[in-house]
Amino acid sequence: MIRPRFLLVLMFLISSLAQADPRALLQLVDYVGVDYPGAVQDGVVVNPEEYAEMLEFSARIGNELDALAQTASVPAQLTALAKTLVSEIENKGNPLVVADTTAQIRHLMMANFDLELVPRLVPNIETGAALYQQHCAACHGATGRGDGPVAASLAPAPTDFHDAARARERSVFGLYNTITLGVNGTAMTGFDALSDQARWSLAFYVGGLFATDNAFADQRATLQQTLTLTQAVTMTPVEIARQFDGGEALAVRARHDPQALFASAPAPLDVARSGMLESADLYQQGNVDGAKKRAVQAYLEGFELVEAPLKNMSPTMMHSIESAMIEYRSLLNGETPVEDVQARAKQIVVLLDDAQAVLNGESLSPSVAFTSSLIILLREGLEALLVVAAMAAFLVKTERYDAMRWLHGGWILALIAGGATWAVSNWLFAISGATREITEGVTALVAAAILFYVGFWMHSRANAQKWNEYIKSQMNSALGKGALWSFAVVSFLAVYREIFETILFYQALWVQVDDGARHAVLLGGMSAVGVLVVVAVMIHRFGLRLPLAKFFTITAYLMIAFAFVFAGKGVAALQEAGRLPMDPVSFPRIDFLGVYPSVQGLSLQALVLILAATVMFWQSRKVGN
Repeated sequence: MIRPRFLLVLMFLISSLAQADPRALLQLVDYVGVDYPGAVQDGVVVNPEEYAEMLEFSARIGNELDALAQTASVPAQLTALAKTLVSEIENKGNPLVVADTTAQIRHLMMANFDLELVPRLVPNIETGAALYQQHCAACHGATGRGDGPVAASLAPAPTDFHDAARARERSVFGLYNTITLGVNGTAMTGFDALSDQARWSLAFYVGGLFATDNAFADQRATLQQTLTLTQAVTMTPVEIARQFDGGEALAVRARHDPQALFASAPAPLDVARSGMLESADLYQQGNVDGAKKRAVQAYLEGFELVEAPLKNMSPTMMHSIESAMIEYRSLLNGETPVEDVQARAKQIVVLLDDAQAVLNGESLSPSVAFTSSLIILLREGLEALLVVAAMAAFLVKTERYDAMRWLHGGWILALIAGGATWAVSNWLFAISGATREITEGVTALVAAAILFYVGFWMHSRANAQKWNEYIKSQMNSALGKGALWSFAVVSFLAVYREIFETILFYQALWVQVDDGARHAVLLGGMSAVGVLVVVAVMIHRFGLRLPLAKFFTITAYLMIAFAFVFAGKGVAALQEAGRLPMDPVSFPRIDFLGVYPSVQGLSLQALVLILAATVMFWQSRKVGN
């Protein structure tokens, strides 16, 4: 049936949608911005070795950005800044100008490349201190002054984290990136073997060494402003000081007490509103790619997090805002007038305000909580159930009971993986918006391809004139190990995708009900499980009563129908993640069929129908002849 090589090739093609990771280049930019003052002062080279390194690194930055421009969308402003950086360093320019240039490059790269810029969990300063003594003290010294036992033998010398002038030019993200990747040509090696959480804890610890707990004590006690997590991590103390009153005190507080950053994390709709306005501002500045990325983030990290609860309260409003935010992206083409883009962004902000008003109402009543819970699980579970039940009935019908363990193993493994996903998303880290959509999209497209093949394979057997002989002579070959393996894959993909979505919906629903109504959520979920069990029994019993040819025909159509649904949902998920382009069209939206009004999704679904019709017509002609 399905061979493993086919699946691997398909997954490789889909994975090519992912962008390259430019973290190493960004780390190099940070390094130049911080270390250049140690090479040149007042137009004079004070450290020839370090100056030679600055020349080499700045040239690499320019060359690597040019190379990235060949495979990714890189703003012209970014490559122009790289040329400016090379020129400034070659002419022994002012360190302040070099620092400003690298800062601009850094922020443009953060805006235009898909980077994980902030920690998912609260960094632990005590853990960072322990890791520092274990991995860093030998070079950087027990207190971080660059005077460790082996420091004298190293060139360049290890960083003195108490050097306030240089520390103020380093962001926590820059430190994290250096800890992760190391610095080529120096004794600083990467520590990517440490967990992501450990590296963030270490970055916050060393990033706060330049100021003691008592630094800015008086000022910190009167601070009214707070930094967002992104500001505290991606901006340097110098940049924060320029933007905020008492900015350096804010930066120090954030590095010594990262818990406060998570406690003050912005609400999802605030993220969506600010993201839309920032996207319009970037478009006005001519940064089209940055505007697109910010719009995608506003949707994935903002609005999508409240889609489920908003849909429970006002489905029409949810679909209206979702469509508006997606259609807004199509305006970001470099040709739409700036005024139109800004006007549309402001209209969406008004819609988001309306959504906030709806969500700020009273908690869901027990009856609404029960109904929402029931519908969520029924909606997501029915798709998976029909796929697995139909294939199980097929195996029973053909008396291939030995293959049932593969089929059941697939959905059981999906349940285990779903449980692990729930635990990870609740206790270890929050699943990012892009990760959610890419996981859903890739899983759906792989499942669609396999289901399509299964469908026309079953259809080809429905009209076989000597099916009984085929069962005896060919079934073992047709359902060999490779095909049995494919049953497990289909079962796993169909179930895991729906579990993944269900987890996200239930997490959102849970926070919308108070303690007195949460029993209704659980009761709704258990009722849905009961209904699904009844449906599975009915499919099994009535399916087995059908004549063999009719059973195969119905099952084949069912498999192709689900391939059609999964194809549409897969494209939509990747479009929401910004991995596929989207051209909206005037067409009805039908969620349960996976029909969404975009050229790309509808085209793929039309292709599925055309291929299915062509293959089935060809098979019918073959049987007739």
